[in-house]
Amino acid sequence: MDLFLQQLANSLVLGGAYVMVALGLFLVFNTLHLPNFAHGEMFTLGAYLQWTAVSQLGISFWLALPLVAVIVAGVGWLLERSVFRRLQGSSVLAVLVGSLALSIIIQEFVTFIWGIDPLSVQAPIEGTVSLGSVSIASYRMLIIVAALTISALVGVLVYRSRFGRSLRAVAQNREIATLAGVNIIRVGAITFALGAGIAGLAGGLLAPTLNLEPHMGFHPTLVSFVLLVAIGAGGRLQAVVWGGFLIAAVETLAAGYISNDIRNMVVFVALVIFLSVRPEGAFRQASAQKVQL
Repeated sequence: MDLFLQQLANSLVLGGAYVMVALGLFLVFNTLHLPNFAHGEMFTLGAYLQWTAVSQLGISFWLALPLVAVIVAGVGWLLERSVFRRLQGSSVLAVLVGSLALSIIIQEFVTFIWGIDPLSVQAPIEGTVSLGSVSIASYRMLIIVAALTISALVGVLVYRSRFGRSLRAVAQNREIATLAGVNIIRVGAITFALGAGIAGLAGGLLAPTLNLEPHMGFHPTLVSFVLLVAIGAGGRLQAVVWGGFLIAAVETLAAGYISNDIRNMVVFVALVIFLSVRPEGAFRQASAQKVQL
């Protein structure tokens, strides 16, 4: 039982990482209907920029976080204007190939600037928190709180703000949204920047828990797409949060009780079994309506 509880506690940190990366991808995919496989590279950029700010420039860890998020959001905005806006309306295959090519370009850029040797960032908080037989590092506990806080703030933005109404209108029907006076180009650019900024912030937050390397964004992106497929097109933001923590729990328990070498395989086997039972995803209304937020 102690091992089970400890593994669940460990999965919360991993789940927080998945949730923060998936949130941005969910917003972009559900609003613009663009499968962006370069999204994970925003996570990678955030982690490397955090390392540069803290380890090379001597900037406070906490001050560097918002700076990193803004810089990566700016990168996302530029990518939307220069690449993804031009791909809007293209075939899914064209968008997939384009985003994969962009992912490789960014990985090579990261390798050129920072090299291939793993880098690390010192955690700003030390110590552990003990809850009975379960122990978790204080900084990792902060990551869990941060993931939930960011999720709540994104939820408020999407469901309780004027911009959120415009965003949901574009997600449901671009033509009607345009007729209603919504500037879909502006909404698309802001959504892309927001998604990239969240991923960059996630990279900065998680940098002290990772060995930084140029390809580190691939796995969180893949898991995020698994999550989007599993919840279905009718899924909502809350499902991303719960799903991210659930996938992390399955992965971590598989590593603890079976083998760390097959933890990823277990997640994908579970996905295949789930989709064989519910091919439309977790939300049956997805088959009857367009993507919603």
